[in-house]
Amino acid sequence: MRLSGFNLNQLVCLEALLAEGNVTKAAQRAYLSQSAMSAVLAQLRSHFDDALLVRSGRGMVLTPFARSLIAPMNELLSQAQSFASLRPNEATSDIERRMTIVASEFTLQTYLAPAITKSIGELPGLRFDVLPLSENSGKLLQNGEVDLLLAGQSLDVGMPPKVEVFSDAFVCLSCAEHGPQAGQLTQQDYLERDHVVVKYTRHQMTHDDEEVLRREGHSRNRQITVWSYALVPYLICGTDMIATVPERSAMQIAQRWPVNVHPFPFDHNPVRVFAYWHSSRDSDEVLSRFMSRLE
Repeated sequence: MRLSGFNLNQLVCLEALLAEGNVTKAAQRAYLSQSAMSAVLAQLRSHFDDALLVRSGRGMVLTPFARSLIAPMNELLSQAQSFASLRPNEATSDIERRMTIVASEFTLQTYLAPAITKSIGELPGLRFDVLPLSENSGKLLQNGEVDLLLAGQSLDVGMPPKVEVFSDAFVCLSCAEHGPQAGQLTQQDYLERDHVVVKYTRHQMTHDDEEVLRREGHSRNRQITVWSYALVPYLICGTDMIATVPERSAMQIAQRWPVNVHPFPFDHNPVRVFAYWHSSRDSDEVLSRFMSRLE
């Protein structure tokens, strides 16, 4: 089938070529011979009047125009996938589907992992790619390259959330031996101590707990900054430093590490995590069923 002179049957080949940047690997990805993929590449070059892939040393690189095709092509494929999935009973036990999710380590450990295991038990053919939060997460979502993004209000996703998934409260962690004793962390003590601070991405300026301090007119000493709450106990144990973490994460850490858990000594709103997905997934029965497993 042709549309505006473009052979739609070659769309899968184009996706493979742009994703792999290599004719041989693209042929394997599309289950074609190398000669057949080379012929398709020649036709695509003729249609777009662009080389698309050019030789660079022993490999090949995408032309600027080829790179500009990636986002609209992914959007088109995402819409096609949604269209092809319109069936009354799609979410059946024999479904074959891969779902791509972006989430923080905290969300994965406390909420996402149980939902994934439940879903696999019900739909054995459902597979998951779970990616970490990054500066590109919002762009990947807008391009339709991920099915679901779970993030707090401090991350600028670039679109409004679909639904709030859960909320939590902040607490503080300290070394049981060298930090303040349980119930003895005051506001003054909090502000005077060195902190281990979690930032998901390099360019994230603040996290939700830091916004609380800013509204109160305070700041803290970021002695160490890391990207994961799971790393916090490795850094505070054996020191007098403290860290501010969501309560559910703190409870998991306290089960395995010699730490004290303290109330966060400032009034604050709950830590809220939202679900985002592309509008092309609004009628996705599999995604809807998965969301019902998030508790």
